[in-house]
Parts: sequence; structure tokens; C-alpha cells
Amino acid sequence: MALHKSMKLAFVWIGVAFAALIAATVVTIRYASEGYTGPIEKGYYEKGLNYEKSILEQRKMIAEGYSYESELFSSPQNIKKGKNLFSIRFRKADRPVTGAKLNILLERGATDEWNRSIPLTEDPKNSGTYRGEVEIPESGLWILNLQGETEGRILQKSAEVNIQ
Repeated sequence: MALHKSMKLAFVWIGVAFAALIAATVVTIRYASEGYTGPIEKGYYEKGLNYEKSILEQRKMIAEGYSYESELFSSPQNIKKGKNLFSIRFRKADRPVTGAKLNILLERGATDEWNRSIPLTEDPKNSGTYRGEVEIPESGLWILNLQGETEGRILQKSAEVNIQ
């Protein structure tokens, strides 16, 4: 028994739809394979295992009076595309923390292409004040994570910055 003309046409359209679906899948897999950068966060497994410990350590340090003071954490933020000079005061109960290692980790949310660590140096004239230059190469949302290590303990603070 022969198929009606409309049924033949329906099967042709179904075949075209499946061919388009397979082609789209092949293109998607090709693009996904070319642009794969691996895990963005290095040591993510260990970081996840120590997540609760790091939260407790942060709370202890804040309770002991550790804090940062900077225009980076104020509103409105005066941060622009290009080079920005930051001055950050690291304090413990209103006393300067000297000899610490401070870094700003610059990153974008969806890619690791721009991720970099910028070390801050202590200002010899102002104890507890750390300075560094951060270059923001393009507009958009940026995440600046400040990490300060003193006495083997790390205090972290993050700021999201929308560069116009």
C-alpha cells in the first residue's frame, strides 16, 4: 500500500528536523570542546573540603577585630577601566597590622582569562597601609577578592565592581 502524498511530506520534514538536530548537536559539541578551559578555581576540591573551617576562621578574625578599610569597599566606588591605585588599611582592633601579605585576586565570573593575583606592598610611611595598582582591562562586572595573611591566618573580603 502506497503512502499518501501528505504522509510522504510529513516524513521528509521529520527527517529534515532530525538532520538539523544532529547538525546542531555536532556544532555545539565542537564549540564546547574548543573553548574548554578546565576548572576555573585551582584546588577547588581541597577548598571545598576546608570551606567550613575557612568560614569559622573568618568569623574568629572578625570577632578579634581584624578588618580592612578601603575605597574599594565604599559606595560609590570610584573604580574605572584602566589602572587603579588602591590603598588598603589592614587593622586589628583599630591598630595597624604590619608585616602581612596582601593580594587582590582579580577575576571575571564566567571565565578565567583575566584572573590574576596582584600583590600589595606595605607603605613604609604608614604602617598597616598596603598599596597596589590594579589594571582592569575592559568594562563589565569584575570580582576583586582581597586576601590578607598574618600570623598564618587569612582574612578575605570581596567586592563586585561594575565598570562602565
